[in-house]
Amino acid sequence: MDIAERIKKIRKEKGLSQQEVADRLSMNRVQYNRIETGKSDPTMNILQRIAAVLETDVVGFFEAGRERGGTEVNSVNEPLLQKVRLLEELDETQKNSICNMIDTAIANKRLREALNNAMNIAV
Repeated sequence: MDIAERIKKIRKEKGLSQQEVADRLSMNRVQYNRIETGKSDPTMNILQRIAAVLETDVVGFFEAGRERGGTEVNSVNEPLLQKVRLLEELDETQKNSICNMIDTAIANKRLREALNNAMNIAV
């Protein structure tokens, strides 16, 4: 189960509609729907906000292979999962700083990939 599916599953378990979650996030429902369907990758800051609305922690979104009561091996890199767990223990300023760095690194990677794709198409 990927992050989008986990978010949707947790939202449904809480008995919330997409509109209710989107409203609490001050986000358009269509934009929120794109996150739940995997059409849009949320930033770490958005993941934190979604986790707060769903009254869970961000780590739960990354525990894709671990279902309640199940013994399935977790498909996530354990050292990475441990770092995400530790991130939850930081104060808000530290958490936001680290999330901003992660979001910037991801945005830079996507920009490089887009430029490479554009150059390959042009050639």
